[in-house]
Amino acid sequence: MEWRISSLPVWFLSLLLLNILDILVTNPTFESNPFTLYMWGKIGILLSAGIKIGLVLFFGILCTLTKRVAKPAEWAFASRLLRWTLIALVAFYIFVVAWNMLQHFLVLL
Repeated sequence: MEWRISSLPVWFLSLLLLNILDILVTNPTFESNPFTLYMWGKIGILLSAGIKIGLVLFFGILCTLTKRVAKPAEWAFASRLLRWTLIALVAFYIFVVAWNMLQHFLVLL
């Protein structure tokens, strides 16, 4: 797989790093996602974080398997679809991490 700025590995690694950063900067006091609060109450924050990272890694495995199984014509479409999915997820996590950092900053004031 060629390493270009628009390649899947770059977007996947960005998503993984943003996911880890999101876990590190999330303040449980200001969490507003009811599903996340429910998961934290049932299985704990650390196991929930492990599952969250595991899901991102599973998505990476699916991307790799798709490349191996798809024919060249299918891969052209699949890679665009996966790339745009990763771009949307990276944009979402940029927003989430920025929002969490803003909350930390406002708490310090």
